[in-house]
Amino acid sequence: MAVPVFCNVCFCEPCKPTPRFSLTSCGHVICEVCLQKGKKDECLICRSPCHTLFLSKQTNPDIQSLFMGIDTLCKKYSKEITQISEFQEKHRKHLLAYHRQKTVKLEESLKKVTQQMHQMQCMKPPEQTPPLPFSSTSRNPFSNPSRKQNGYSSYSHHPSHPPISE
Repeated sequence: MAVPVFCNVCFCEPCKPTPRFSLTSCGHVICEVCLQKGKKDECLICRSPCHTLFLSKQTNPDIQSLFMGIDTLCKKYSKEITQISEFQEKHRKHLLAYHRQKTVKLEESLKKVTQQMHQMQCMKPPEQTPPLPFSSTSRNPFSNPSRKQNGYSSYSHHPSHPPISE
C-alpha cells in the first residue's frame, strides 16, 4: 500500500481535477494551487529557502520511493540486497582462491629451497675447527706466550711488556 499523498497546506489529496503536487527540498508536499500562493523559493510550511520538484511518473526513482509502501520497498530492496550480496560473495571467493593458489606455490617453493639447502649441507666437507688460542702454533699477539717462546710463565706477563718474538 502506497503512502497517501496530500498537500501539507490545504490537505487536499490528488484526484483528476486536482492540480499537480510538488516536493520541496525541505521535505514538504504542496499542491500547485498552494504553491502559487506562496513566495518563490520559500516553503509555505517552514518558511525556509527551498527548491521544488513536481511529482510525476518520470520523477527520479529515489524520490518515488518516498511514497511507496514499506512492504513494496522491502521487496524491492531485498532483491537488490540479495544481488549485491551474491556479487560481493563471488568476488570474495575469487580473491580467496587466488590467495590459496599463491600460498600453495609459495609452500612448494619453500619446500624445494629447504630440500636444496639440506642437499648442500650433506655435500659440504666437514668444517675444519680453528686452532685454539693457546696453541703453540698460534701467531695471535693477544694470546698468552708459552714458556718455550720467551722463557716467561703466563703468570709473569704484563701488558706493559709485549712478548718478545723470535
